[in-house]
Amino acid sequence: MATVSVRGRGVTSVRPDELTVGLTVQALRPRASEAFAEAGRLAEQLVALCAELAIEPGSRATSNVSLSEHGEHTDRGWQHRGYLASCRLAVRLEDAELASRLVTEAAERLEIKIDGPAWRVAHDNPGRAEARRLAAQDARQRAEEYAAALGSRVGAVVAVAEPETKPERLELAALARSADMPLEAGQQELVAVVDVTFQLEQP
Repeated sequence: MATVSVRGRGVTSVRPDELTVGLTVQALRPRASEAFAEAGRLAEQLVALCAELAIEPGSRATSNVSLSEHGEHTDRGWQHRGYLASCRLAVRLEDAELASRLVTEAAERLEIKIDGPAWRVAHDNPGRAEARRLAAQDARQRAEEYAAALGSRVGAVVAVAEPETKPERLELAALARSADMPLEAGQQELVAVVDVTFQLEQP
């Protein structure tokens, strides 16, 4: 039985469904206990800010809690400068305007490091199904073109496989202004890829 195997590709553009921002507090103090206590105090203020903005606890996750000796290299060698404690809070939100308020308020009230946002498209977003439909359509078109060139025609589907694709991430693409930090989601490209094997039939 003659067959033809092709790879179809489908692309759609959608608005992301949610975003995650990372907020890291840091404290440098002469003693390890002082640094850890101060980082804890700042983390509590950050959690209080989230509560003030009505950000649900289930949307917040603490990570990267650390405490280490801090120093620097000088012409006299490495010099001890105290202890550095830090803690990161990842906040997942669906509202970009609320995320904008969060990062702006955090920057104004706390000495903080901000990373992100990372944008995400939900697994049940209709754009994913559309990308797959286009990929399947593209695969059949490719197979028909090969079959025609070989003097054959496309028959039944023999096998279908979806190769692993890279996760989508869309990074921050906005500039600061005098008021809140604007966070613009823009459009995110969704790509679906499918491998299909068709029978080849003689006309």
